[in-house]
Amino acid sequence: MNTHNDQVIDFIRSQFASSSASTSKYEGLCNAIKIAIEEDILLPGSTLPGERKLADLLDISRITVRNAIDELVRDGQLVRRHGARTSVSEKVRKQISNLVGFSEDIRSRGMTPGARLLSAESVEANEAERTRLKLAPGERVIRLHRVRLANDRPIALERAAIPHSVIKSPDAIGPSLYATLDALGMSPQRGFQKITAKIMDEVEAELLETKVGAPALVIERCCETASGVPIEYTLTCYNAEAFDFSNELQR
Repeated sequence: MNTHNDQVIDFIRSQFASSSASTSKYEGLCNAIKIAIEEDILLPGSTLPGERKLADLLDISRITVRNAIDELVRDGQLVRRHGARTSVSEKVRKQISNLVGFSEDIRSRGMTPGARLLSAESVEANEAERTRLKLAPGERVIRLHRVRLANDRPIALERAAIPHSVIKSPDAIGPSLYATLDALGMSPQRGFQKITAKIMDEVEAELLETKVGAPALVIERCCETASGVPIEYTLTCYNAEAFDFSNELQR
């Protein structure tokens, strides 16, 4: 057994032992594994100790262990694949209250961001872009259409529009749009976003390597500089099977 597996088992055993007397063994194990995931003791993609080992170490039945794992699989936190050990879901969780770009967000989660460019062009702004970016009729934008990647896995389709007054050519945009804006002294400082749900059509499903009708979350975002200059209007369609959103609430 390696050091990391020792740490995982010790942590789960400690959390399980601290469960309240009113909590069933099944609930106690569910909670212990959830906390291990939340505290990054169990990392995305890592494997869970085997059912027999967990049952022996925690002095509970394998049926209890299996029921707890089944519950976490249904909840999307664990993934069980035929012929392989149960592993932690690699779903990406995004904090929706932070104004960061895709690349920075993915990198902060220990993954490598990437993009597959579908198109990049200088075009006349459409009605939605004019409204959100406060442009006059006939003004142009740089419009990007990209597949966004996390560890080479496609998880989102992004359509971004930047005023031509901010960026003159698609060639001026690097792998990270926000890094490019930062370098120009036009860093996004505030904005709004709206989240809606949909199901994927055939084109979206093919690009995100999933099935037609899979659930998707669409974020419409508009950002501006500290002085109030609109600099980005983005529609991003996330694969809801690979990506979810969280927000810390306070009273």
